[in-house]
Amino acid sequence: MVTTKQDIAKAVGAFVDRAEGIAASLSPADWQKTVYKDGWNVKQVYCHLAAMGGSAAFLINMAVSPPPSSGGGQGGFDVNAWNAHEVGTRQDRQVDEILAELKSGCAKSIGVVEATSDELLAKQMTVPWGASGTLAEILIGSVVGHNAEHLNDIERAVRAG
Repeated sequence: MVTTKQDIAKAVGAFVDRAEGIAASLSPADWQKTVYKDGWNVKQVYCHLAAMGGSAAFLINMAVSPPPSSGGGQGGFDVNAWNAHEVGTRQDRQVDEILAELKSGCAKSIGVVEATSDELLAKQMTVPWGASGTLAEILIGSVVGHNAEHLNDIERAVRAG
């Protein structure tokens, strides 16, 4: 099945709605609950999601100008260092600022996707962290796969107490 611009826009919109709904249900204590052992708390996961909100332009640029491969599958890209930096730059912000960035980034991503040609969205690619498929598949996978899984993890962490 071909992933369309409309599919991507709908998925991003649904993700934002879900992220905002979960955020609205959280108590101040919930934001500090550990989501990943030896890792992020709820607020830090939202920081990561805010950093990812505008990632469509990054992925589209990568499809246009793929990074050189280092033969190791990640092209020299250290995803853990990137994530740590992006979360670190946001974790002291107020929650409403983090949510506004997430929403704004996602809106920008929808606009960038809508302006992207169908031919480019159909281009096969492999991103430095190993995912392969068409650009459209990678874009939607980051929303309904990666980002949605983080929201699932937040919900589990909050329920676990």
